[in-house]
Amino acid sequence: MHPVDVLKKLISINSVFGNEFEIASYLDERLRQIGFSTNRVTLSDGRSNVIGERGSRGRPILFYAHMDTVPPYGKWMGSPFLPREEGDRIFGLGAADMKSGLAAILEACEQKTERRIRVAFCVDEENISAGSYELVKSGFLKGVDAVVSGEISTAKGESKGTGEITLGRRGRCVLEIFVPGRSAHGAQRENGISAIVESARLVEELEQLNGNLGSHKLLPQPTQFVRKLSAESTSLSIPDSATIELDRHLVSPQTPQSALSETQRFVEKLYKKGRFRAIDGKRITVRLKERATPYLAPYVTPKENKYVKLLAKAAKKKSGGVSFVYGTSVADDNRLAVSGMPTMSIAPLSGGEHTDKEWVSKSDYLRLVEIFKDFIRSV
Repeated sequence: MHPVDVLKKLISINSVFGNEFEIASYLDERLRQIGFSTNRVTLSDGRSNVIGERGSRGRPILFYAHMDTVPPYGKWMGSPFLPREEGDRIFGLGAADMKSGLAAILEACEQKTERRIRVAFCVDEENISAGSYELVKSGFLKGVDAVVSGEISTAKGESKGTGEITLGRRGRCVLEIFVPGRSAHGAQRENGISAIVESARLVEELEQLNGNLGSHKLLPQPTQFVRKLSAESTSLSIPDSATIELDRHLVSPQTPQSALSETQRFVEKLYKKGRFRAIDGKRITVRLKERATPYLAPYVTPKENKYVKLLAKAAKKKSGGVSFVYGTSVADDNRLAVSGMPTMSIAPLSGGEHTDKEWVSKSDYLRLVEIFKDFIRSV
């Protein structure tokens, strides 16, 4: 198949997270056809990572991609699973994030080489990264010298596609903040304290923290936003409890636990300043929101790493120039990098990810295939 046809085939497969069985089967078969020994690592309900290895020369290099997409958002022009070309752009769900990177890896690995190459195509990146978490636990990464990912950068500024390599990303966690109030009859509101009003006051204080959450010389500035505020009265009563979910993006050396501690100290300062008072002995409390996989910590890969240099040389040769960038958002790359492997990612020029206008540049996608091939030949 022509590389563009491979990309279109992957887009045509519905692989919204939780529904990765069909695409995993297709990729498993394609890898076997080009000489990889493969395995399906099942998570649950038929969902499985696809891993493979080929070659015997040198320590393994891992090519990584996730198979899943977000659900279709917005109003698509036709089916989101029917690739549509307009000039140099191919539109479709996952075209940018990240089926073009996935297809480029698959195509590049078709070339004959004795170099020891591993591939890992995982599920659930768009949810809680259950696939990459299982990959790390499986032991498949043991001995890997470096990871090359086809994930989009999410760096600030205009994307340069294959003219940039992502060498780091912010981390992320979600905090749950519990805000007390005092119940009273709704017709006698003066006797109660609304937890919703207290939460609104706290949200305003939290918003003012942006810009003062730390810094890093390479990673984008850490930020936070309120992703959810929930409270209600189930009768004619003043709400006596509310929950705020605070989404934090972190930079090194911050961790989810340090973000929790920072937020707890901030709340205590508000009490000391008299901005809030205990209500019937109850105070605002903060904890990390529970989830089935650990949150993703920030990372930075040194640009002096020999594999970074080889990938940069290949990208420069094909794209005419290359720069190093650092992502604002987390990806499975975080999980792999924090596990101890130098991790770098490069993706084609694209846009509109997570929207009904998602696209990828056909010419830059083909360029990425050649960059990956050159990289494999050089390592």
